[in-house]
Amino acid sequence: MNQDETSSSGSAFEHALDTALARALRAPIPPGDFRTRVDAALRRAAESDGSRPAARARLEREQREQLAELRAGYLRLRRRTFASLVGGAFAAGAAAALLMPWLEATFGPNALLLLAVGTALAGLAIVASYWTPRGGLAGRL
Repeated sequence: MNQDETSSSGSAFEHALDTALARALRAPIPPGDFRTRVDAALRRAAESDGSRPAARARLEREQREQLAELRAGYLRLRRRTFASLVGGAFAAGAAAALLMPWLEATFGPNALLLLAVGTALAGLAIVASYWTPRGGLAGRL
């Protein structure tokens, strides 16, 4: 057999195979809006390719804004905490100064010890209320 006979029998076989496959396998019928959906998908793909740098820039800007907001919130929290500590210390000092004469008259030389123990217990109660799940003193403050 020479090359011409092999190629002609191969092409006849391929033609017969193509004909049998065309009869056995029917092409699916696409939905009516198939072309519209393909065109829309192609447009979105083209737009997204061109807008990747713009989207990246927008996302980076949003990240910078959120980070700046987070830092500002952290600074506000630090200032509030500092103000609360200073205010609490001032209030405790004023209360001790006002209560000291009464404590000395009532408890005598043990007044200072009673004041120290009382404030330590108050501090422990505040700390313990933060450790308890919601509803403690921390929830009311």
